[in-house]
Amino acid sequence: MNATRVRHLEHALNLFDQTRKTEAPYLPLDLYLRRYFQAHKFLNSKDRAWIADKTYEMYRWRGLIDHLTHKPHNWVNRMRTFFTSDRWRSQTQNPKLPHHVRCSFPEDLFVRLERSMGTRGACDLCDVLNEPAMTCLRVNVSRISRDKVHAFLTSRSVPVEKTVASKVGLIMASKQKLLDLPEYKLGYFEIQDESSHLIAQQVDAKPGDLVMDYCAGSGGKALCFAPPMLNRGQVYLHDNRDLKLFEARKRMRKADIKNYTIIPPSHPLLPKLRSKMDWILVDAPCSQTGALRRNPDMKWTYSDDRLWRWVAQQREIFEVAMKYLKDDGKIVYATCSVLEEENAQQVRFFCEKFGLYLSQPPLHALPQSKGMDGFFCATMEARNSADGGDCAGGEGRSEMQEIGLSRIIPANWR
Repeated sequence: MNATRVRHLEHALNLFDQTRKTEAPYLPLDLYLRRYFQAHKFLNSKDRAWIADKTYEMYRWRGLIDHLTHKPHNWVNRMRTFFTSDRWRSQTQNPKLPHHVRCSFPEDLFVRLERSMGTRGACDLCDVLNEPAMTCLRVNVSRISRDKVHAFLTSRSVPVEKTVASKVGLIMASKQKLLDLPEYKLGYFEIQDESSHLIAQQVDAKPGDLVMDYCAGSGGKALCFAPPMLNRGQVYLHDNRDLKLFEARKRMRKADIKNYTIIPPSHPLLPKLRSKMDWILVDAPCSQTGALRRNPDMKWTYSDDRLWRWVAQQREIFEVAMKYLKDDGKIVYATCSVLEEENAQQVRFFCEKFGLYLSQPPLHALPQSKGMDGFFCATMEARNSADGGDCAGGEGRSEMQEIGLSRIIPANWR
């Protein structure tokens, strides 16, 4: 075993724990590793790949490894259990162990999942979330077709397949061969999960519409719904993180999208936009339980108290975003969570408080094995903007829309 790699693995794990104690909000594992490798440029690509792979795997299975490791539970002892033998992996099938230990999930989170979908369903979900994440691409179809990108990557011996639910997506096991391709640098395609494509497609913006991405982040979903607007109308990107908005500006320019405006919370234009938006997307901050494959460290920060703080924050954000919606406009609420408390229960609350109804059946998919992340998405509009309607949306609207995925949220969501 390469001693340099093992030493850096231990150092990276310990340093990440330290950042969790000193930085707020938490730095995600993927971003932390990117910064770690930038600070240790002498590590070659194979070293970085090995360290990243083992870091993710140890965080996925930390709960099970801790159960089999003598105290104190530090990274040195965990690494000893992890590398000495692969016998610890067989414990995932040990019926004598509690389910949450076998699945390597926090007990509080597993119990909440178990209440929603039963023990077997919760175990199946945890198994999927313990898989390595796939890499999904979104093709910039305003500049090139998906078929051409698929043919190009295949000719470069990059194993890639077309996504089933998204018409602009491609999926592959690794992104290591992509970042140096000229087509990537030219903006013909970007790395973005298929679930994000499906959420963005719910914003059916037409040329001339006014659209606000209220929690825009780095603008990933705006890059999906902006091209059909043909650079007519306006897309407003709002977020309270300046660095994310700076990245969004770069991505919009790279994609040759011109009809956008960056509006941080202090922007003087914000008050003038009230009651003007045809569409608003609220991709709310959440527990990220549908995307734990990408940052498995997040499951070890879960607590019920944190969940209720997410729920309160989502309601605050949605209430502020509603001020910008015009009378006949539509608002899309989305999360990458699989928990009812952040999804179906929130939609019921929004409908009742703001007099909304569902424009169409909500989408809710669990994480797919070797596929997309889990997500929830609901489109709502004011009751006075259509005939009838209630929180369930009338006949047929109380059911979750099926999109060819393995499991949709139970019909008793309302």
